[in-house]
Amino acid sequence: LAIGVPLFVAAQLVFEPGRWLQFPTQNPWLWLAIMVFYPLLSVWPQELVYRAFLFHRYKRLFPSQTLRCAVSALAFGGAHAFFANWVAIGLTTAGGWLFARTYAKSGSVIAASLEHALWGNALFTIGWGWYFYAGSI
Repeated sequence: LAIGVPLFVAAQLVFEPGRWLQFPTQNPWLWLAIMVFYPLLSVWPQELVYRAFLFHRYKRLFPSQTLRCAVSALAFGGAHAFFANWVAIGLTTAGGWLFARTYAKSGSVIAASLEHALWGNALFTIGWGWYFYAGSI
């Protein structure tokens, strides 16, 4: 996060400066609701499915932890295809890899969820969240 978020801030300012902090400044109440409820209603269920369930249910099919991380990341990215943009799919696939590695190393859904929530809330705040809600379609 300490390296990645500043890189995303820089990319936001270079490629889409008009969206910089757009969500918290233009719709602060919705932004605040997302900051609170996104981790509970979206992140937690996703981590249960794409990390805990997938890692345990398909351990025999994918015996390598690295392979399970890759499958988890691809499934997670693919699940975001309904946003109909390559940014959402690419970012969620990369994020899925990070969250899967955290889960694989720690065995903790809470650790993976915390990482997922921090990344998601940061991206919604700085301007990348536009790709992750209906306004992007």
